[in-house]
Amino acid sequence: MRGRANALLIAVAALWVAAPVAAAAADDPAAALYQPGRVDVIELNLPQASIDGLEADPDAYQPGTFSLAPTDGTPSGIGAFSAPVKAEVRLKGDASFRPLSGKAAFKLKFKKGERPFELKKMTLNNMVEDPSMTHETLAYAAFRAAGVPAPRTSFAYLRVNGEDFGLHLDIETLDDLALEKRFGPFESKTQHLYEGENGVDVSPGAAGDFEVDEGEEASRGDLEALIGAVGSSGPPSWSTRVAPFADLAEMTRMWAVEKYVGQRDGYASGESPFQPNNYYLYSDPTGKFQMIPWGTDETWQAGNHLAFGQGHGLLFTHCLADAECAAAYRESVAASCGAIGTAGLDGLASGTAALLAPWQQLEQASSRHEYSLKEIADDVAATRAFLAARPAEARAYLGGQCTSPPTPPVVAPAGSPPPAASAKPPIAALAVLRAKVAGRALRSGIALGAAGTLSQRATIATRDGTIVACRATAEVDRPQELTLDCPLSAAFLRRLRARWLRVTVVTSFASPGADPEAVTRAVVVPRRSP
Repeated sequence: MRGRANALLIAVAALWVAAPVAAAAADDPAAALYQPGRVDVIELNLPQASIDGLEADPDAYQPGTFSLAPTDGTPSGIGAFSAPVKAEVRLKGDASFRPLSGKAAFKLKFKKGERPFELKKMTLNNMVEDPSMTHETLAYAAFRAAGVPAPRTSFAYLRVNGEDFGLHLDIETLDDLALEKRFGPFESKTQHLYEGENGVDVSPGAAGDFEVDEGEEASRGDLEALIGAVGSSGPPSWSTRVAPFADLAEMTRMWAVEKYVGQRDGYASGESPFQPNNYYLYSDPTGKFQMIPWGTDETWQAGNHLAFGQGHGLLFTHCLADAECAAAYRESVAASCGAIGTAGLDGLASGTAALLAPWQQLEQASSRHEYSLKEIADDVAATRAFLAARPAEARAYLGGQCTSPPTPPVVAPAGSPPPAASAKPPIAALAVLRAKVAGRALRSGIALGAAGTLSQRATIATRDGTIVACRATAEVDRPQELTLDCPLSAAFLRRLRARWLRVTVVTSFASPGADPEAVTRAVVVPRRSP
């Protein structure tokens, strides 16, 4: 038991990142858009037939046009508008829903070839349940700081047919294009993005209750396998049975941050029939799931100082009942607290409030505003008070100190190219530039800044426990870049003939007179025909 618990704790620490290294800005035009300090002005134009359609059925997309103007951050610094492009427009929201006569929130779709910032979809939240208008930006920043894949954000002042609709959060929509930027190609027929909301959980018979946002609607074998594993009985332990289907290291971080930011309307904290809510399940080609947050507008509120060791959601409650997973969760709380505490969120809160103030003043002139300037300022102060109090509350749960996460390892899709030579940082001791399966070996490009002993161990998680895919060692007599071939085991190759495999590769380097270093990389390997 202790060995398996230690293995999961190591996974929590070593995999303190839940997504591949972000694509370079040149490969991701949306990176320029999704900056917390950015405010754009967006104009939507809707013909009367579209307005009538949205009033009759707010969830049905209607045709319109979209145009965007960047600003210098102030209403007096609005730049030139882009040429209008066609867009499909619908309203959005549950408790935050507002009709077109109010401060409506919108989802947009763009056709290929007419996509601003190469976006397939866009989501504009109205922030009506967040008087401060900072909660979502702060919450997603906290998730990202803790290594949880989370949407990026910016702000937009919205006008529809020339009328002011006020400040909106421009939040990155998790479609297949956005997923590719984080996890690599979204091309396997077995991959999905499921949306969990309004009480939908991984309970027996519930696979059909999840909304399929990406992937094949009729094929839900990956989700059914996860549900079966979650509800299974052992031996072996629950963590071991679930590990092939759920990235528990990432999920424990997700739940730890939900608790920290006070996400009472998320996965791990709700008690009502409408919860769990506001989460996504993303499966990679091997059928292994990560959990992604959504709907964080009610975080950081005075009444949401959630208990770290209690909650709901089947995955979370099973985790707390399992010694290995419970220990990993406590480690995630400690590391999340450390990461969030050093992420500068109070500065982000005060800076965002100052950035939005002139736009909020402009919104006051519109009949669609829902909060006075005093209510906004009071809620910003309450948000910052929550931020200030939370580290001590986390330490009280832990009975000790928050910890700092290790330097995030490189995590990239199989076969990713190395960084450009001009962008390569100085080599301190160890850098893994690339890793992929070549023939019967795992081939890694490695840069070393000293002489020493290099070793590598790759593993896969199965229902019956961890299987070693390969082991290799090499003595290095000088600083250099080299290629290391790690021979793959017969057990790994047999499984590779049947399915895609997700391999965790730990590369270690020990140099005389220096502390040992290790880099962890996740590689997804396509199924190989016999």
